[in-house]
Amino acid sequence: MALDTHNAASPFEQQLIEQIQQAKTEQSKIQIIGHGSKVPIDHQVEHLSLKEHSGIIQYDPAELVITVKSGTPLAELNAVLAQNNQMLGFEPPEYGNSTIGGTYACALTGPSFPFRGRLRDYILGSKVIDGRGHLMQFGGKMIKNVAGYDVSRMLCGSKGSLAVVTELSMKVLPKIEETTYCIEMPEGEAILLMNQMQGTALPISACAYYQGRFYYRVAGEHPKQDNRVEVNLCTNDIWQTLNPFKPDLQQGQKLWRLDVESTNPAIENTIAVSMGGSRRWVASENKPNHPYVTLWDQRFLPRNNDKPCVKRIKSGLKKVFDPHGIFKDL
Repeated sequence: MALDTHNAASPFEQQLIEQIQQAKTEQSKIQIIGHGSKVPIDHQVEHLSLKEHSGIIQYDPAELVITVKSGTPLAELNAVLAQNNQMLGFEPPEYGNSTIGGTYACALTGPSFPFRGRLRDYILGSKVIDGRGHLMQFGGKMIKNVAGYDVSRMLCGSKGSLAVVTELSMKVLPKIEETTYCIEMPEGEAILLMNQMQGTALPISACAYYQGRFYYRVAGEHPKQDNRVEVNLCTNDIWQTLNPFKPDLQQGQKLWRLDVESTNPAIENTIAVSMGGSRRWVASENKPNHPYVTLWDQRFLPRNNDKPCVKRIKSGLKKVFDPHGIFKDL
């Protein structure tokens, strides 16, 4: 179903609808929150909490599809999938009791992004409540049934500024064995090598550079790698270290996340390179001179540097989904 404004609301969803309609009447602001693990909580506005809206709605391991309530913790979701030897293909970071709804709202994808796709690529459908209190359903709950406007993927990364997402349907993947290797080398050489390796037939599922080592992870059966002198077999722990990345910084330093072309040369003050070279983590007092920079202070802080064309699109979507400006922008 592409759009259904007459969808039956659950008792919890009805409470959310009433809260939104009340805020519209009072012309007040609402911030959508889960467990507060990823975005700063504004205590000056009303909160709409989804942390009690948790649980698996429908799961068909044979079809590789799962539908969950948005407040479901990632740990619970991963545990259910693991029982059937399956996993979330987008490898979301765990910030401490993170929910799938918050992960979707921030569009957070792990180190496999260049190889298996980003979070939105796995979204099949969603159930949302807009700023007028209308309950709507987009997409579907089966891979072969997805139709209509691709709103479910469009809302990914909107950080709760357009609508309340109450349910998500996603594709999942069979769990496969993965092996990590590492090579000691300078950062510039590592960036060149990780780009070269992505063009080979080797089934790579992650590439990164950290503390003087180039790491690459290979999925399933593959040619032996550590038979060369410079290549060492490593544990898979490095991917948890980098996802999420929470380094110890020196006094006065700030952590900046830069999104760049994977072939971009080494950047000054970089302490880690991830996602096949397309993400650089920089530790410095001052903001790096780069167009796509996010201050990363243990929270997903706003970037506020959209190009004019992107601002126009966001403004248009805001008028459609939240015409009264109920939801707080982040």
